[in-house]
Amino acid sequence: MSLREEILEVSRELLIKEGFGKMSMRRIAERADVSATSIYLYFKNKDDLLLALIEESIENLKAALMEVVDVSKGLLMQLEDMARAYISYALNHPQEYEIIYMVRPEEMPRYPKEKFMNIRSGYELLAGIISEGHAREQIDVEDALINAYTLWAQLHGVVSVILNKRLDTRIPQEQFIEQALENIIRGFVLQKSPV
Repeated sequence: MSLREEILEVSRELLIKEGFGKMSMRRIAERADVSATSIYLYFKNKDDLLLALIEESIENLKAALMEVVDVSKGLLMQLEDMARAYISYALNHPQEYEIIYMVRPEEMPRYPKEKFMNIRSGYELLAGIISEGHAREQIDVEDALINAYTLWAQLHGVVSVILNKRLDTRIPQEQFIEQALENIIRGFVLQKSPV
């Protein structure tokens, strides 16, 4: 592991455990067993370090989604595959996932515009599938972007219930995920009018 990766790893743990406000370059240096000046070789300041953590986590999530894209499948199946990949990534990489969403906006350093474009590409991929499904009369929604965000919000809710240990103990986790996915995807199915 490179020194930069080690600094990111320690920073990730501190951020999750103590929050952005309590995270300091000095504490990171102590935990990584390096001098504070070593950190500044890679990151200008704490904000720069936080942005690097968020960007890395978003890139990894996006890669997990892109890995399952298979245009030979039907559009609803593509949506379902991406939804499953999203949940799987979040549950298998909870720290990375939490970093994307845990930092409150008032604690966030200003995010560079070009990086926002990168974040949006995941939503735009979903929106593209939804838009194509609507054009082919396979998906029953009109505004693709709003529906891509709605899909994300539903998946985020499912993941949050599990990661925050809020799932009712009487409900098996796998069954909960399967039922949630079925309900979410069903919302996109074009309803046939009765003859």
